[in-house]
Amino acid sequence: MHFLRNLLLPILLLVPLCLNAAQEYKYIGEFGGKGEGKAQFAETLFMAFGTDGDIYVTDTENFKIHKFSESMEYQFDIEVEDTSKFRFIKPTAIAIGADSSIYVMDWVIQYITGTDKPKVFNYGPCIHKFDAQGQFVATFPIQDFSKRIENLEEAAPGLDSDGKYALIIPHGDTKRNFLLTIDHQDNLYVYDDEILHKFDAEGQRLIQFAISQPGTGQVIHPSDMAVDKKGNLYIVDEKGHRVVKYNPDGKFVLSFGQYGDADRQFISPFRITILTDGSLLVADKAKYLKDFLSTLPKRLDDPTRRLDGFTRTFRYRLHRVQRFTTEGKLTQKILIPFQREMESDHALQLKGIDTEGNLYYFSSSLLKFRKYAPASSLFSSMIQTELKFRYTRDVHDIEIDNQDDLDADLYTKSDFDEQIIQNSADAFLTFTYDLNENYRIGLSNQLTYIRMTDTSYYRAQDFEDFRGSFNQDDRSTESSWDNRIQLDFTWIRDHSIYNYREARVYAYLSTVNLDFINDALDRSNFRLFDFYAKLSDWGGGVHFDLSRKFRLHFEATHFFGKNRYEYIDETNDLYATGFQQADTYRVVLFINGFF
Repeated sequence: MHFLRNLLLPILLLVPLCLNAAQEYKYIGEFGGKGEGKAQFAETLFMAFGTDGDIYVTDTENFKIHKFSESMEYQFDIEVEDTSKFRFIKPTAIAIGADSSIYVMDWVIQYITGTDKPKVFNYGPCIHKFDAQGQFVATFPIQDFSKRIENLEEAAPGLDSDGKYALIIPHGDTKRNFLLTIDHQDNLYVYDDEILHKFDAEGQRLIQFAISQPGTGQVIHPSDMAVDKKGNLYIVDEKGHRVVKYNPDGKFVLSFGQYGDADRQFISPFRITILTDGSLLVADKAKYLKDFLSTLPKRLDDPTRRLDGFTRTFRYRLHRVQRFTTEGKLTQKILIPFQREMESDHALQLKGIDTEGNLYYFSSSLLKFRKYAPASSLFSSMIQTELKFRYTRDVHDIEIDNQDDLDADLYTKSDFDEQIIQNSADAFLTFTYDLNENYRIGLSNQLTYIRMTDTSYYRAQDFEDFRGSFNQDDRSTESSWDNRIQLDFTWIRDHSIYNYREARVYAYLSTVNLDFINDALDRSNFRLFDFYAKLSDWGGGVHFDLSRKFRLHFEATHFFGKNRYEYIDETNDLYATGFQQADTYRVVLFINGFF
């Protein structure tokens, strides 16, 4: 048993380390829906969160802003009215001040003074400000659009408020994206075309700087940004797979992260949030697919036909966010598992993270948000269990008539009749638990019971042997118990579908008890054969992917057992008795591969 103990020791040491590696998230509720009414959305949405936990959603295509409470209850919305002093053209990014003032990115059309016949208008990005009750306060253009900035060659024809011919000058690509965030002093940060603009709460420009600076490396492609309590700015570089940090004066400080799905690596990071404790929470597009191979037979309409064979495959996905210090040190990895094979979870997109670490996923088919909150749990929901019972009964009748014996019973009575009845029942239990995206532990137990009776009837014959005077009709009864327990520990070394590699350690214990009796049916025949065996088999092994094409396999097993038997002949004399014992060790090492 020393081998089994040494095999399990590394597994038991790894378990407590992995249990603390990931945090559990629980589903809280959902809000929204498809439409144009209250608490209903179109497809293009942007999220922000207030200091009190309130939820704000910019609904670009419905030209409105929705406000929900922390408990996801509808509060109010902001939309253009005929008497309003503003208009929504293409509202997008949104930010909430410490006093619950609402800021949203949009476009504004502003008349260039001194132009006439035709009038000329600038069309450029701006920030609309609303108070905590949703009342309009002011509009802050990103630049001074009251003056002509670009050539008329880029102007597009239009109509002014009087319905007269006019020219409109768009400033830059009108389909480009903007980023907007706010700090604790209500200073606004706007990213627009590689330039970062910083304004105070009244729209006065404070500083302006280019995000590409000496030391930043390759061109930065921002997807989100946030500001900490000290005024440091963090920009998520989606194509550079990193986070870039700037000080309050706009100077580059550091960057961290690289491409990959391991710790402190990113695959297209797209969301960053500063939590209330000052740490950074960064979400990327890394996804881990976990398969659970069931022993149940595959249905004809099974939607999970991803692997060859006759068993069902259940799959669920893991999304992740990582927590960092302001200096880029990883402190926690959070995995969010979605239920296996649930259609409603298939295409959820992470739209927002509030300062408490709550996650808001969006269903593009239902146009609803689903809220998930951090929860403390020793065991996560990444558990797969399967329990299967099976009972079978087989009955075989055999009749043999010798056509050459020319007896009077030809075709009417068999020379040999046999009936075989077999009853079998088995229970199969599997339990697998994903410690995180890399480690899985599994436990399985299969228990099988078989009972078979074989009854044979012979026509009396004359034999030279003295036993020929005995009726040889008999019944054989065999019963067996087979119990196998196996423990598996799997480590996925590379999740890439192009270079997938794993390693697995397993250990098992199997026991078999067999009892066989053959007994004559006639009372005058004392023939009896009694056989009993108890066999055991334990061992374990490792398989290790050397590469995508080659796998190393090592296995060591120990087989041992004993049996006894006793045979009494037809005259009730002890004809034979015996005892056997086996003790065998087997060690094998081989490499499988293909070219």
